[in-house]
Amino acid sequence: MSSADQVVHFYYISVYDGIGALRNRVEQLTWRDLRWELRLKYDWYFKYRAALLQVKYPRYHVECVWGNSPAEGKTKEHLLKERVSTRKAQVTKVQNLLAKAEQEWTSLFPIEEDELYKKAVLKLRKLEFELRDAENELSEYQHREK
Repeated sequence: MSSADQVVHFYYISVYDGIGALRNRVEQLTWRDLRWELRLKYDWYFKYRAALLQVKYPRYHVECVWGNSPAEGKTKEHLLKERVSTRKAQVTKVQNLLAKAEQEWTSLFPIEEDELYKKAVLKLRKLEFELRDAENELSEYQHREK
């Protein structure tokens, strides 16, 4: 895991009615849990919002503060692993339902011609594709981190 994944960034814009110890906060805008790329990409937006507050409160002090803090919660690898396991569970569930439907089929026509069965097979194909995609993304991430 790179050091950039271990920190999250924040940006605060605060409006105070004065400068010094006896000031009161009038309004505050907060953005938390930003990746560094997003923090840089939207820097223009933060400055824009600060300018809007300065126009809204012309006699007040507008203060912009940004920084970083240690990341908390699940890592990207953990989230990718959860995504893979969720997709596997969904594929297994649909496969079991299709197998049960095939065993209990009592109609005169083959089950492969039934519209609901066709939709379920398409859903299964879609879930299998999503599973392969999630597994590829996880393996690429693990390979990149080594």
